[in-house]
Amino acid sequence: MQPMTFWFILASVLIALEIFTGTFYLLVFGAAAGAAGFTALYGYPLAAQLVVAAMFGVIGLVWLRRRPKIERPADDVLDIGQAVEVSTWLDNNTARVRYRGTEWDARLMEGETAQPTHCIIREIRGNTLILSAKP
Repeated sequence: MQPMTFWFILASVLIALEIFTGTFYLLVFGAAAGAAGFTALYGYPLAAQLVVAAMFGVIGLVWLRRRPKIERPADDVLDIGQAVEVSTWLDNNTARVRYRGTEWDARLMEGETAQPTHCIIREIRGNTLILSAKP
């Protein structure tokens, strides 16, 4: 197998695997392997191919580390403020409620003592809805 073929197959595999991760790291390494493949295509020795792959990999990693992080605001959860109805409460202020077509664990907010039947979702912790009395 020619080195050019090896580099292009490696680049294709890495880029295809990137689809499953979504982190862009494998995309950078795939691009580095592709650059090494073009280096091999133009007849440069293996040492030059490795240097090109390493340079592209390091430059790509530096770029990934320095790009701005996209922060998702915490208030974009569309479930907050939605109404739910609780049929029965358990004795430890927890319940199972039906919301969006499935069963959820629910718990009263700290400081809430009454166990209302009509509640509002105030917070989501994992898969537990934190509820308060409907205003």
